[in-house]
Amino acid sequence: MPPLILSAFQTRKPGLTPAEFKTYYETIHLPLLVSLQGSSFPRSHTRNYVIRTVCDASSSDTSNSNYPASVYYGTDHQDIDYDVYSEMIFEDEKAFKAFEKVMLDPVSGKILVEDQQKFQGPGSLKVVGLEVSEATLRPSE
Repeated sequence: MPPLILSAFQTRKPGLTPAEFKTYYETIHLPLLVSLQGSSFPRSHTRNYVIRTVCDASSSDTSNSNYPASVYYGTDHQDIDYDVYSEMIFEDEKAFKAFEKVMLDPVSGKILVEDQQKFQGPGSLKVVGLEVSEATLRPSE
């Protein structure tokens, strides 16, 4: 059975800079998630943060208009409203269900939701399932 891959897109809470969002996610939320999930934590959890460069460092504006995304092709920076793309890999659907059980638990789920509210924008979490990744490597020279 192939692994189950979930991709999550999350947006920072208004009032946080991209750096504050990343610091909170990496140093507070993720360790909390690991501790509550234990053996049901995904086989891997990779986070890729959108590159955002501040326009006016002296401004108190923490919105994306002062921290535009570094878009290299195909769209305008205003279309990129998320701050992190995460990929979680589970051995299979059964492993995900164990993870989900912790997320929906009245005690641990409440702890995680309350923590998410400290750094994540309301209603900003979007999660989608993916098929097994296909990779093409650069030909050797």
